[in-house]
Amino acid sequence: MKISFEDALKRLDEISIKLESSNVSLSDSLKLYEEAVELGEFCKNELNVEDGKIKILRDKLQGLVEDNFEE
Repeated sequence: MKISFEDALKRLDEISIKLESSNVSLSDSLKLYEEAVELGEFCKNELNVEDGKIKILRDKLQGLVEDNFEE
């Protein structure tokens, strides 16, 4: 799936609004639900990647701070 995190969240919001309406057939509801699950998994993976980057940066910063205190 080639979509940005922000676009995925926007689409999830759109799906939520559609599912809350009573104008969606059962078949369409299931398709929307399936899309929402895939988008949710995508967002979860993106957040995990970014969390890993934050941890790496935090560790680097911590190392810089510790190095400065040792001098």
